[in-house]
Parts: sequence; C-alpha cells; structure tokens
Amino acid sequence: MKRSLAALLAVFASVSAQAGSFGGPTSLSTSTNTSAEGTYQATARGNSLSGIIRFAYDENGNQSATTNTVVFFLDGIIVTGTADVAIMSKKLAGIITPTSTADNTDNPTLEAVRVTGGSFKGTFNSGSANYFFKGKGDLQTFVAPITNPATLNYQQVWRTYKIAGQRTSTSS
Repeated sequence: MKRSLAALLAVFASVSAQAGSFGGPTSLSTSTNTSAEGTYQATARGNSLSGIIRFAYDENGNQSATTNTVVFFLDGIIVTGTADVAIMSKKLAGIITPTSTADNTDNPTLEAVRVTGGSFKGTFNSGSANYFFKGKGDLQTFVAPITNPATLNYQQVWRTYKIAGQRTSTSS
C-alpha cells in the first residue's frame, strides 16, 4: 500500500513539474516586461465543449496575424478559427471567427451542429508577472436533430464557456 501511494505521488510530482509545458503555470520567476508583448494561450471549458485560444502581440502593441488560432471540440466536432483579441490595461476581449467546422450530419443518431462565431472577455490578475487571466465567453451554434439531412431545421443555441490563460512567452 505504501509503495503504491509513493509511486502515485511520484507520478503526480513529475506531471506537475511539466504543467508549464501545456499552458499551465510557469516557473515562479518574475518578469519586468510590463507591455502586452508576447504569446498568450488559454483553455476554454464548458458543457460538452473544450478548446484552446492562442494569440500574440508584437512589441508595438499590435496583434500578430500568424499566432492567432482557436480550436474547439464541441459535441463531437472540431471547430478551428481565428481570434481577434484586444488588450486594454487589465482587461481583454476577443471575437472568434470559425474558418472551418465539420458538420456531423453523417451520423443520424446525433444532432447537426454548426458554429457561426463567438466572443470572450476576461480580466488580468493585477499581481501576476505572467499576465494570468480569467473570463467567460459564448459560442453561437445552430443545432438540428438529424431526421432528414436534406431538410435540417436549425435552431440557434448559445454555448457558454469559461477561459483561463496566461502569457506564455515574450521576445524580451
């Protein structure tokens, strides 16, 4: 019993040490960079929904066009897209625009789901050198029971989710 508990604690300790590699908390070192410059990553979690939002700002305070992606897993489909994010002092807000979404109409036991857009907003932790932030968002979806794929009767459904993230790197 003691050996299995020790082994479990050793596994937990090694996994916890790698948390920063997956968008979790990084080391406890402090940063002197007070600008918005850097790469940010957040996780999104909701009912039958999970996702990753990633964006970056350059040294001039402009959002990067290259690191600006979202991926959501929603009711068995994958939705990819972009996030246009504004950082204003201790707050951020973003608009999500899907660039691809897979309809699951090939499985008649499911509902057809289409994602047409969304948004999120959050607040930075004022004492955080790593720009930790939390917030919430919504995805606009259209859902239809699949009885006849040729005549789907979509209804609008808003999906709410929570986000939590941080700045993961800076160029300085």
